[in-house]
Amino acid sequence: MNNDLIFKNRARVLDESLAGSASTAGADALLTQIISLERPPARRRLMLSPRRALLGVATAAALAGAIVVVPSLFGTSEQVYASQAVTIDRVGDEFAFYFTEGDPDPAELEKAFHEVGLNNLTVELIPVSPREPGSVFGFEKSDPDATATFTGSSCPERVADCITAFSVTADIEGPAAVRLGRPAEPGEKYAHPADASWPGEALAGVKLTGRPASEAARVVREHGLTVAYALDWPLRNGDHGFRSELDVPASRIDPGRPVAKAESYNDGVIVLHVVPGPAATPPPGF
Repeated sequence: MNNDLIFKNRARVLDESLAGSASTAGADALLTQIISLERPPARRRLMLSPRRALLGVATAAALAGAIVVVPSLFGTSEQVYASQAVTIDRVGDEFAFYFTEGDPDPAELEKAFHEVGLNNLTVELIPVSPREPGSVFGFEKSDPDATATFTGSSCPERVADCITAFSVTADIEGPAAVRLGRPAEPGEKYAHPADASWPGEALAGVKLTGRPASEAARVVREHGLTVAYALDWPLRNGDHGFRSELDVPASRIDPGRPVAKAESYNDGVIVLHVVPGPAATPPPGF
């Protein structure tokens, strides 16, 4: 299978003594932009191309390959299948899926796919925060001509209790798989990061966004957690968003630069995404 992988391996770096140049205010607008993109729990990140590892647009999911994020899947459509877990519409040359269960049965969903002729489309459930069950987190395909779209918050306009919606080219060929979130078991590591301040998470109610990196790191350690760092570089091609550089040594973190967000994988490590300073130089590829 041509793996248009959705998820990215996220390395961890333990915090050391922070070092770097003094903070400046020149990039505050960037922080404001990133904060303004902060996603509600049901939304994901967008990966604009498979080569852009860790492309972070905070309002979209990490979907790869020929995936496009759209405001809605709705239009002239015909319902072709419905069950407690999923409703399927035929919309032009695509099938649209409206998922309504937070912890669905893959076999039930695959039966629904088969009913509309998608015999090679399978389901993989991955552990995620209990705040994000049932959401689409990824798609893999072997058909280079197939495309997919997804939408989250607007899908109840079509189906009551819809959690998220996903569509794919109706004539897709070859094996393909959609990844959906399931609630992680207690102590189970997430396959996709969660906002560390969400209820039930490691820093529930603690807002680190906008704080200096040194202060945020201190707060994390005071809660008995380990700090890891990422730098969120603004996109250079005119797209709205940023790319996250992970595995960043503490020595490269300016202690005065603001934190854009704090993420948890439910493993005792908090990843602080820091806004680079205006004089900082991105690494190759960023």
